[in-house]
Amino acid sequence: MDLERDLNLSREIMLLIENNNDDRNEPDFPSEWSREVIVYHVKILEQAGYVKSKVFWADNKPIMITSSLTWEGHEFLDSIKNDNIWNKTKDGIKEKGLELGSVPLSVVKDFALMQMKSLFGVD
Repeated sequence: MDLERDLNLSREIMLLIENNNDDRNEPDFPSEWSREVIVYHVKILEQAGYVKSKVFWADNKPIMITSSLTWEGHEFLDSIKNDNIWNKTKDGIKEKGLELGSVPLSVVKDFALMQMKSLFGVD
């Protein structure tokens, strides 16, 4: 299985984790999402310091994923949670000739914060 970082999926996973608000139960991940892809993204989000997670395995397959957002995860999600801000961020990155997945998370967050500041008229 070829796994690639997908920031749209990472955002969706973080939104589900935030909405779950219970690190003892698995968020309600859509059934069409591959569990291996979810685990991969939760793992890299944990490496980034955005989530704390536990993955329970059986028969070499992930059967339950519990996660919670860290403070930094909440900060990052707050910068990209609003659909308008997220779409402007993605469009702005695309206008620069870059793919969303090829831009470091810190740059995505900074760009999203610029969009948010612009919305509030803050320089």
